[in-house]
Amino acid sequence: MGSEQGIEFEDVNNTVFVAVGNNINESKSMILWTLNHFENMGICLLHIHQPNHLITLLDDDRISMHKSLNEYSLTLSQLGVEAGKVWIEANDVETGIIQTIELHRVQRLVMGAASEKLYSKDMSEIKSSKAIYVCQHAPISCQIWFVYKSHLIYTRQNGSTLPHESQKELSHSLSAMFLEGSKGLSYSELQERLAFATKDAEKSKQKAFEESIKRWRAEEDANEALNKAEASEKSLSEEIKRIKEIEVTITTKTEEMKTMKSQRDRVINELQMVKDRNLILSDDISENQCTKEELEKRIVQAVNLLITFRESRDNLQDKVDNARRQINRLAKNVYDESANLSHAEFYKPSFMEIMEATQDFNQCLKIGDGKRGSVYKGILRHFKVAIKMLPSVGSQSDAEFEHEVEILSRIRHPNLVTLIGACPETRCLIYEYLENGNLEDQLSSLQWHSRIIICSEICSALTFLHRSKPQIIHGNLKLSNILLDSNRTSKLSNFGINRLVPNINNEPEDSLSSDVYSFGVVLLRILTGRPGSSVVDDTKHALEQGYFGNILDLTAGEWPVEHAKVLAYLGLRCCEESPMNRPDFVDDVLTKLETMKNLVKVSSAESENRRKVPPYFVCPIFQEVMKDPYIAADGYTYEEDAIKGWLNSGHKTSPMTNLELDHCDLLPNHALFDAIQKWQQHS
Repeated sequence: MGSEQGIEFEDVNNTVFVAVGNNINESKSMILWTLNHFENMGICLLHIHQPNHLITLLDDDRISMHKSLNEYSLTLSQLGVEAGKVWIEANDVETGIIQTIELHRVQRLVMGAASEKLYSKDMSEIKSSKAIYVCQHAPISCQIWFVYKSHLIYTRQNGSTLPHESQKELSHSLSAMFLEGSKGLSYSELQERLAFATKDAEKSKQKAFEESIKRWRAEEDANEALNKAEASEKSLSEEIKRIKEIEVTITTKTEEMKTMKSQRDRVINELQMVKDRNLILSDDISENQCTKEELEKRIVQAVNLLITFRESRDNLQDKVDNARRQINRLAKNVYDESANLSHAEFYKPSFMEIMEATQDFNQCLKIGDGKRGSVYKGILRHFKVAIKMLPSVGSQSDAEFEHEVEILSRIRHPNLVTLIGACPETRCLIYEYLENGNLEDQLSSLQWHSRIIICSEICSALTFLHRSKPQIIHGNLKLSNILLDSNRTSKLSNFGINRLVPNINNEPEDSLSSDVYSFGVVLLRILTGRPGSSVVDDTKHALEQGYFGNILDLTAGEWPVEHAKVLAYLGLRCCEESPMNRPDFVDDVLTKLETMKNLVKVSSAESENRRKVPPYFVCPIFQEVMKDPYIAADGYTYEEDAIKGWLNSGHKTSPMTNLELDHCDLLPNHALFDAIQKWQQHS
C-alpha cells in the first residue's frame, strides 16, 4: 500500500473521503456534490487500484493511477480547494474501501450508488454491488453518502439508512455545532450544545420514522390505486372487446338482413313471373283445348285406320306363316341334298367368292385390323357384308371350326351383329355390314341420351351371351367392337372369337369377370370420352375431389349430372381390382341400366315433343316423324306402312283430299328421307 496527501488530515472528524474511480467524469460529479454539501470540511480522495499483476505493480500501472489522481487534484485546485490523496492496492474495489476505512478510521465517506447501466431517474436505492457490499460491511462508526450524478440516493448512519433530507438536517446541525465550537466556546457549553444536537438528532430521527410511515402508507395507497386502475383498465378492455363483438354481431345481422331482403325481393319477382306465366299458360290451355278436340277427331280416324291395318296385318301374317312353312320345307330338302357334303347349316361361300367379294383383299376395302384378324368390306350375292379374316394361328381342325361357327351363327339378338356364314377354307367369317361404323369413331356425334341407351343395349347383349348355352365370353369388349346400324342402334361384334382362335397371343383365359371389367371401362369412356388407359383413375379422382362435372364429355351436350354420377359409380364398381368385388351383371348392372334407359326414353320423348318439328317431316296419317317417306298419287308424302295400309284396306281415295287417286303406285321420297336423317342427327 502507498499513500500521498497534499494537506494533513490527522483530524479525521473534519475530513470527508471521496471514493473515486477510473471514470473521471462520473467521479467529478460526485466531488462537486461533496463540495456543495460539505463546505467547511476537508476533502481527501480515496482510490482503490486493481493492478494487472497480483505480485508486482508495474510502473505503467502506477503512472496511469497517479495521472488520474493528479487530474482530480487539478480539478479541485481550479475550484480553490486543496485535497489529500490516499490509495491502496487490492484485488477488489469494495474490499479495498473497507480496508481503507478501517486503516484510517474514516468517519465520512462519499461513494457512487450505481453504475451507468443500472441508473434510472426514479432510482430510490443503491444498485451497485460494490456500494451494497460497503454499506453492509463498513464499520458502524463510518457515515456513508451514496451519490450518483449529483443526486443523493442513500445515506448510511450508525449502520442504518435514513432519507437524505433528514440526514441533511442532522449534518447541518452537527456542522453548525462544530463550526461554532471552533470559535472558543467552553467545554460545558460544548457539552450542552452536543446534548442539544443529540436531542435534535433524535427528534429528526423520530420525524424521519414518522415520514417513513407516512411514505409507506402513501405507497400502499398508491399501490391500491394502481391495482384499482389496472382492474378498471382490464374491465375497460373487456368492455371494449364486448362492444367490438356486439358491433361484429350487428354487422353480421345487418348483412343477413340485407341478404334476406334480397331473397325476398327475388322471390317476389319470381312470384310475379309465375303469375304472368300462369296467364300465358291459361291462354295456351284454351288454345290446346281446341287443338285437343281436333286431335281427338283425328285419333278416332287413326284408330279406325289402325283397326283396318291390324286386319290387313293378320292376313299378311297368315301369308308369312305359310311362306315360312314352305321355306322350311325347301330348306329341309336342300339340307337333305347336301348332307353328304357337310353337316353345317350356315352359309359357306367358296374361296373364289371371298376373293371376288374383297377384290383380292384390296387394301382400300380394309375397314379394320388387329391381333384378332383383319376386316374387309365386300359384296356377296348382291349384299354388303363384312368379311373378317381370322389369324392363321391355332390348332382347330376344319370340323371343329365349322362346329364353333354353327354355334355362333345360331345366336340372334337385336344388339348383336349377325354372323351370316363362314369360309372354313380361308378361316374367314361373314357378318352383316353396318353403314355407320363403330362407336370409337362416332362417339363425338352422339348426344348423352343416345349414349345411355347404347350402354343399356350393350349390357343386354352381353347378358344374352353369358346366359346362352353354351355360354359365350366376348373377351375383347371395346368401343371399336360396338357398331351402329342405319338407325344408330348399337350392335356388338367379334363375340366368341376366342372360341375360334383359342389363346390368341398367349392371352389369359377369358371369364365373365373380365367382360364385366371391360364393360366398366366402356361405360366410363362413353361418359367422359377419355382414353381407356386413364379413364378409371381420372373418374375416381374427379368423384373424390368434387369436380366430376368437369370431366364429362361436352360433345354429348348437357349431361344430367346426377344420372351421370350413378353410371360413373356403376362403371367404377365394374372396374374393381378384385373380381369378387365386381357387381352381378344381370341383377345389378342390367337392372340399373334398363331403369336409366327408360328414364332417358321418357325424357327424350318429352324433349322430342318440345322440339319444333318441320310439318313436312310428319306423316299425315300417323302424325309422327316419318322413317320411310313415300309419295302417293295425290302428291302428298306418307309413312310407307301408313299409306300401304290405307291402300291395302281397299281405299282408292286420297287420305288428305278424299279425291279418287289416279293410281296406287308409290315412290320413295329420297330427298325428304335425307333431310329427316340430317335433322335427327343435329337435334
